[in-house]
Amino acid sequence: MGDFNKVSDILAEEVFNKNACLGSIKKAVAFGFWKNICGEKFAKFSKPYDIKGKTLFVAVKNPAVMQELIFYKSALLGKLKNYFSPVNIEIEEIRYDYKNWQKIAAGESYLKGDDSLEYYSNEEISKIELSVYEAEELKKVTNTISNLTFLDEKLRESMKRNIVTSTKAKKIRK
Repeated sequence: MGDFNKVSDILAEEVFNKNACLGSIKKAVAFGFWKNICGEKFAKFSKPYDIKGKTLFVAVKNPAVMQELIFYKSALLGKLKNYFSPVNIEIEEIRYDYKNWQKIAAGESYLKGDDSLEYYSNEEISKIELSVYEAEELKKVTNTISNLTFLDEKLRESMKRNIVTSTKAKKIRK
């Protein structure tokens, strides 16, 4: 008989190493701790909304806030390093954008999910059946995410949805 792996082990190897999940983890750290990183004053007028490569993108309310945050860029990068280093993620650049403030502040940003998960329609994904064992293992993973209470509830739900969608999409590809 061949080796059998738990679905949670496969998820850890296959899903968690995928860009979608790594992106969610990066965003969870940056978005979940932004208030601690930039301070209460700036947290009201700025919100991180994306990470591409080693660059964090932050929406700001207006150009004045953007100028002030640019002034503190080195200090913010240092604080980001403190939060990202334990999870082996590097952020070397911060880019500010005041044009997207309304959309980001309204919550239309990162919660949609990773574009790479949108190759299949919701209808195609919903038709995929998981075995009882796969469902149990996915439930363990999603429960672990639910317990990450330092993260925003919407972000936790987005991460769980992305993991389930990735797992089902993988079954479609096979």
